[in-house]
Amino acid sequence: MPGVTRSGRLIALIMLVTLLVVGCGKASPSTSASTSDGPSSSSCGLALCNFTTPTALSGANGGWVAATTNLAGLPSECGNMSLLSADPLQDEVVAGVAQQGLWESSDGAANWTRLGTGAGSAVITNRPSSITYDPADPNTFWESGTYNSGGAYETTDGGATFKQLGDLVHSDFVSVDLSDPARKTLLSGRHESSNLYRSTDGGSTWADISSTLPPGIGNTTSPLILSSSLFLLGTSAQPGSGVFRSTDGGATWSRVYPGGISGSPLIAKSDGAIYWLLAHGNGLIKSTDQGATWQTVIGPGTISITAANLIELPNGWLATLGANVIVSADHGVSWEAVGPTLPYQPSGIIYAPFRKAFYIWLFDCNFTGNTSVKADAIMRWNFSDPA
Repeated sequence: MPGVTRSGRLIALIMLVTLLVVGCGKASPSTSASTSDGPSSSSCGLALCNFTTPTALSGANGGWVAATTNLAGLPSECGNMSLLSADPLQDEVVAGVAQQGLWESSDGAANWTRLGTGAGSAVITNRPSSITYDPADPNTFWESGTYNSGGAYETTDGGATFKQLGDLVHSDFVSVDLSDPARKTLLSGRHESSNLYRSTDGGSTWADISSTLPPGIGNTTSPLILSSSLFLLGTSAQPGSGVFRSTDGGATWSRVYPGGISGSPLIAKSDGAIYWLLAHGNGLIKSTDQGATWQTVIGPGTISITAANLIELPNGWLATLGANVIVSADHGVSWEAVGPTLPYQPSGIIYAPFRKAFYIWLFDCNFTGNTSVKADAIMRWNFSDPA
């Protein structure tokens, strides 16, 4: 630098470092309020202060690393790597592979072990579409899936064995009444149809209650049971799609939000609100009164048109997919991109709290060529959310 001495450059460097350190310090309690679901106000941007990720938290070479390991090459079909799910109660990530059932890893995806190998277990060959965990019992969860075999299965022994739940088939999502200790009431839509099914005996039998729904609602993508009488249903793909609400156990329904949704809803622990992604990247909606009314949190342009799920990080931030992984510290109002560039457009994203890592997955659909699980079908990026 012409005209600047070596000592002058050193002083300037020290001043710059000091400004960065001080600038990214959180404001004192006397000047800003700190909440449990996001960072305190500070004099620098969210991205600079909280997302300057050390190399130790950035995966190999600061990027996404393959985590498919021994699942790579597994014979499958269209929709091969169809699901990833992170157990919120224990260090376990579950992968669902079409025709090959469920697999779990408790070592950060270094190895995957097949579930359902216990004596007498039902064999899962569907394309796994969702997993619902019992918050009161780490050994119990419910799986749903489409094509090939049964649409819903339950395990009560941590995945050693599974029981097929009645004659339900082709299910995108099974919702369980977690307000009932007996877990008797379940709801399920049917893949690419407007059918809705209810069980009041824990899944042993199912009744088609589609006749109670308004006409032209589209695909019954995602039901949500809030209590034995209070149901929500998100639909898509038709002009009459939207969010529907029943206060009488599914006997009658009213549309409480017009417009198709994407994926299943999120009930956030940080504020108790229900969040739902809109179809085709049209934004995010939110309800604070158990689905009676909805407000738009953010419109089109931020969330990816292919984003299919919204997740909550341990500190209450929301995360989903945009042009990159994006997170929000203010309940979805504003978003910041974090981490290295995505290696592909993922089918979905999860966060494993015990591993402090994001995982993405990708399925492909090749009807004429190789449909085995690809080597990069699961990828991981380590990320510690600020406390």
